[in-house]
Amino acid sequence: LFQMQNNNLSVWKDASIISIVGPDAENFLQGYTTSDVSRCTSENLTPMAITDIKGRVLASGWSTRRENGIELIIHESLKKNVEAFLKPYIQFSKSVLAESNKKVYHCETGMRLLDGIFVRLMETDQNAENSNEKNEAVSRSLIQNNFTFVQDRVSAQFLPQQLGLHKVNAVDFDKGCYLGQEVVARAQFRGTIKRGLAAFTIDERANVELGRVYETADAKGEVVMVGEQQGLWVTRL
Repeated sequence: LFQMQNNNLSVWKDASIISIVGPDAENFLQGYTTSDVSRCTSENLTPMAITDIKGRVLASGWSTRRENGIELIIHESLKKNVEAFLKPYIQFSKSVLAESNKKVYHCETGMRLLDGIFVRLMETDQNAENSNEKNEAVSRSLIQNNFTFVQDRVSAQFLPQQLGLHKVNAVDFDKGCYLGQEVVARAQFRGTIKRGLAAFTIDERANVELGRVYETADAKGEVVMVGEQQGLWVTRL
């Protein structure tokens, strides 16, 4: 994919950071994310999702440990929604949603997001560039790796398994309770999931809309990721 100098930082404009700090940050998030927060380190990104009480995915992304807390990388279109969702619950914990000036940057070395793609979470860098080319490279790689990076138009509609998140290590079926867990676990162990994630080739880019049904000659599905030539959709298995 792309190579770049460490001093040649570029903002990943699709990503934003939610920062939860305080002595209770890990315990709090353990009750609202699908992955085991205790596995988080400051060197690694742990794939995760946040589900609602019906087990539907509000956001997906990664978690990482920070000084005195945890940071979540989610799609920028969902930052306000997810903060508003967590706000009523966090009041009862010894942790807070902290204001963060940090952004997610593409870089040559750092935390591995996907094969060949590394990021860093840093305070805003005035010298950082905006590169559509690098943003598209990440989007392309997410699609190739079947990683659904949920955006606002897809939020709160699908179970993690329908988005293939259990196959990219974003769902831990052995961890303790979290909001929506019963629904997610029941679907997994009773095998009631009739639709799942698949890649499709885009014939006509103009006709493909995120969150809408798209039809090709031999299949159709609800579009959850859109690239230049490929996308991901939820379709009948």
